[in-house]
Amino acid sequence: MKSKFFLAGLMALVLVSCQDNTPCKYHSMTIDLIAKQADWEFDKDEQLFYCSFNVPEITNHVYNYGNWTICREYNAGSKNAYQVALPSSEFMTDTLNNGTVEYYTRYTDYRLGVGGVDIQVVNSDYKYSPQKPEEMLFRLQLIY
Repeated sequence: MKSKFFLAGLMALVLVSCQDNTPCKYHSMTIDLIAKQADWEFDKDEQLFYCSFNVPEITNHVYNYGNWTICREYNAGSKNAYQVALPSSEFMTDTLNNGTVEYYTRYTDYRLGVGGVDIQVVNSDYKYSPQKPEEMLFRLQLIY
């Protein structure tokens, strides 16, 4: 008999605690990261271009318990604007001086840590010209 009362009391406690309709409160923000052409650096050891951003909004709490996405925005500020989530691949071409066309893939990805983000650009077959990547706009969305 005692076990039936205990079981009924336990079920009532579970039912009451499961009916809390208080919505969870999350914080969210979008931070624009603009990688200007002059800001790109080349890492000879890793064979990639990178651009570093100081993002103090990525605290230990956000890093450990939050969620994030980074997208590259194309045609920013126009009615044709669109975003592509990272990592992304783009199929590229270069026309050489002799008219030959070379095809390669450009991979864009990121590293994120407390206080900052690095955007990375790697070309397939490590095809790099002295030209730095063009200016790019990235949108960092944080939810915490």
